[in-house]
Amino acid sequence: MLPPVDPGILERNPGFAVLYKDLSTRRLNSDGSTRDTKKQRLHDEIRKNLASARKTVIAAQILLHTLSELPSKAEELPPELHSVIEIVTAQLSGHISEADRKVLSGDTGSFLDNVDIIASAISTQLMTVASLLCRVADPIKTPGIDGLQDKASDLKQKATVGLPEDLATARVDLANTMYVVLDVHRRVLETGIKILEQTMHGSLARATKANSEHLEAKATALGLQARIHTQTHPPPTEFLNALKHYKASQGSTEAALRDREALANKTLELYEKAGEKAMRDIANRAQYLRSEISRTQTEIGKLDRV
Repeated sequence: MLPPVDPGILERNPGFAVLYKDLSTRRLNSDGSTRDTKKQRLHDEIRKNLASARKTVIAAQILLHTLSELPSKAEELPPELHSVIEIVTAQLSGHISEADRKVLSGDTGSFLDNVDIIASAISTQLMTVASLLCRVADPIKTPGIDGLQDKASDLKQKATVGLPEDLATARVDLANTMYVVLDVHRRVLETGIKILEQTMHGSLARATKANSEHLEAKATALGLQARIHTQTHPPPTEFLNALKHYKASQGSTEAALRDREALANKTLELYEKAGEKAMRDIANRAQYLRSEISRTQTEIGKLDRV
């Protein structure tokens, strides 16, 4: 079948629209088959022969597979037929050469003599498989074996016709939804760009600039008012007296610090004039005095304890 095409695609591609119209109206049917009667009959015959050949091959494969598994699954089968079935299965599969077939002709004869028993076992196995297929086809409403073919045809119809149509429709809907999403995305981008332009160069920017200039003017006015207030309102007398007293105390403190600095400089000069030997002598005397003081304190402590 021809998949549906979005009208927008046909409008944007006139050549494809002409081709699609020619295919859908003149050359192909709604199910995708050609409108050429001769070719269609030929195709139908080929398709029919192919389907028949496929059925024959599949039936042979199913029988051969069932026959190969029969010894292990058919409990009612006599044990003496197990080896016979395996040999015949190997012959049918082409695993035994022509020369060996004459040697195994007795097994083939035994197989043919008991073919009714083997056929019954195969039928039982096929019925079991058919029952399982019925459950697989519809686990909720399991059809009977007689209705399995109709159920299979229905599933095939859905898989080959219904599902492709639904899928094609869903693809078109998805494409339309994507177009709508992209269009909305484009509008959002345009709106964002407009907002940015207004913020950077529009009325909002001008309003922000005017507000900043207004605040700057207010700050300048407050500064001028503060200077005018300082000029027209001198500080009180108590404040001036306190400043003078603080300045005088700072001067006396500075003089005392200068005197201490001069005294320290003189001491350093004396140390420099004394030289290294005198400094060592002074250090030794200081150490001796410290030891004598410590010894004296120790003796005084002993006397106090007595």
